[in-house]
Amino acid sequence: MGITFTYNFFFLFLLLMCLKCHGCMDEERDALLQIKSSINSPQGTAFSSWYGQDCCQWEGVECNPSTTRVIRISFHHRRDQSLPELWYPNATLFAQFKDLQELELPGNQIGGLISPNELGRLQQLQKIDVHDNSIQVGSHLCWGKIPSLRFLDLSTNKLEGDIPKCLCENLRVKELFLSDNLLIGNIGTCLRNMTSLEYVDLSDNSFNGSFPSLPISNLTNIQSVILSGNEFKGRISLSHFANLSRLSYLDISWNSMEVETESITWVPSFNLSVLNLAACNLKIIPSFISSQRHLESLDLSYNSLIGKIPSWMLDNVSKKLQLRRNGFIGPFPKSSQNSSQLSGLDISDNFLSGSFPEDIGLNIPELRYLNASWNNFSGRLPPSFVRMKQLLLLELSGNQFHGEIPYGMTSNMSSLEYLGLSRNNLTGDVLPKNSSLPKLRWLYLHRNHLTGNFPDSLSKSMDLLLADIRETDMSGELSSYLHVLPQIRVLLLGGNNFEGEIPQQLCQMRHLHVLDLSRNNLSGGIPKCIDNITSWTNETPGLNFPWDPWTTFEFNAKGVSYTYRGRSTSYLLAIDMSLNRLTGTIPLQMTQLNQIHTLNLSNNLLTGQIPITFANMTMLESLNLSRNILSGKVPQELRALRFLETFDISFNNLSGKLPLEGQLGTFDKKSYMGNPGLCGPPLDKECDEVLEKPPSFFPNKATTYTLLQPSLCAILLLFLE
Repeated sequence: MGITFTYNFFFLFLLLMCLKCHGCMDEERDALLQIKSSINSPQGTAFSSWYGQDCCQWEGVECNPSTTRVIRISFHHRRDQSLPELWYPNATLFAQFKDLQELELPGNQIGGLISPNELGRLQQLQKIDVHDNSIQVGSHLCWGKIPSLRFLDLSTNKLEGDIPKCLCENLRVKELFLSDNLLIGNIGTCLRNMTSLEYVDLSDNSFNGSFPSLPISNLTNIQSVILSGNEFKGRISLSHFANLSRLSYLDISWNSMEVETESITWVPSFNLSVLNLAACNLKIIPSFISSQRHLESLDLSYNSLIGKIPSWMLDNVSKKLQLRRNGFIGPFPKSSQNSSQLSGLDISDNFLSGSFPEDIGLNIPELRYLNASWNNFSGRLPPSFVRMKQLLLLELSGNQFHGEIPYGMTSNMSSLEYLGLSRNNLTGDVLPKNSSLPKLRWLYLHRNHLTGNFPDSLSKSMDLLLADIRETDMSGELSSYLHVLPQIRVLLLGGNNFEGEIPQQLCQMRHLHVLDLSRNNLSGGIPKCIDNITSWTNETPGLNFPWDPWTTFEFNAKGVSYTYRGRSTSYLLAIDMSLNRLTGTIPLQMTQLNQIHTLNLSNNLLTGQIPITFANMTMLESLNLSRNILSGKVPQELRALRFLETFDISFNNLSGKLPLEGQLGTFDKKSYMGNPGLCGPPLDKECDEVLEKPPSFFPNKATTYTLLQPSLCAILLLFLE
């Protein structure tokens, strides 16, 4: 009996070991292969690394080590983005994983789920994450009640209408993300019953109606409420949240409502770490904020707050304080303590005045971001900036600072990535000699009284993306001082006194997007190597531009000055060489820049004809060749420029009949005036068909013989005499 039991036990052990030799269940391996086939339909390449029998070792799959059943599927951004259609996976495929706890499918071009109710069979499912997809219809998410579900992320989709009622049936969900969709309506009905919620983010939708103060006040477990960027209206009193003792994160900024400033003092039971009340029509700072001693971040930007900035703000807020675009007056704010631990301070767009504190580097030594632009600060820049070893961003543009840029600011601040000093009254060299800013990426110095040559020290800033040094008093031969800036995207040097030829070094700056050399004294020809700048010929230049919300600049495009910010900066490709003394012909290499949107060569001394190869520049929206010495006809090939909105070839020596085909027929006489030889609509001058063709003395052979015959007779008579 004992031997039989031992044998059976050993046999069972071998059987279990054999079941585990393949790592995962056969039916679950087959299901994964079906998902692979589905996500790759029709010709995708996802999960090419899947091989072998043990699917527990496959990318994006996690199994329970004791049962070898799949418990987590994590397929992040796996579907090939080049596939033309959305993916509609059948939920039946995922329902085969009986022990599945987490299902993560973000960024896979999902348009919806087929048979979503099948997910209701997964009794252990705790997490569903399908953010960053293209789900539009809420019924594609109706999987019914899943009692175990705790985490649901549907953010960054295209959901429309009200929150699907079927989602509100999952009453035990603790974390709910529906931000960045197209949802509307009132959210109170859904939130009222989801009393287990701890974290809710419904930001960046179009929810409207009255703010759901009462439903939220009933969520006794709530810790984070993010409802910013909606269309809630009316008045709201934050005292409704007084009893939410676990609340630590509250963001109701950027709605259409007004936050009441309580006349009766109330004491909240919560201790907030983050409070965002930007654009809430505040006129007075809510009194309860002064009692919040553990704030890490406070945003009161874009309100109507006035008076001096209270010192307790710098004491109470430990990381980030944002007070942008209010009506604050008085001096630079100071902590009532010896120093503040702030890492970010934005007091821009106010009416603050006076000098910067000389000891600012001691008062706020941990600062990483400081924006005090567009105020009325004056005096000299304090040398104590040198103590801010961790400073990444310093933006002081739009003030009245004078004097030279301190040497320490540009020599010892090795972490600095962004330096903004535009529109001040600074003098001296553009950057002090021997400056070293190895991590600098954004430099704004335009509209100052800085002198000297192009700063040699920028050769050490190998990661520089943007340099705006327009309208200063720089001079000298640009080609002698400009170094190759290998990562530069935007180089703005217009409105200076540079001389000499356009530097050949520009041709090695292959990532250049925007170049402004206008309003200088540059001479010579346009470099023929200009087509070496591959971003002007690459079909997807925006992918090569590491844009950032910090990136902003003005540029004259289509005859109007535009301000480009953030993501939009990555798609502008433009050249402005106007108002110089450039000579020679327009090189054919320039007409190969087929991604350029704006080209301005006006007010120079360029000669020759307009190249017919301009037709290659199919993305052109604005072309200005006015006030040069160009001659010949207007090429009819330019009709291929179907995006051309502004076109100016006025005041040249062009001649002939104007072509009116295609886009060329949309411009008025201002585009062509000042060319006496041009004729035809839209000009008032009509074309003389006879004069338009050069006169021919010998129109045909018969006439030639007739005309020559008398002359030959005369010669013979003279010879006979």
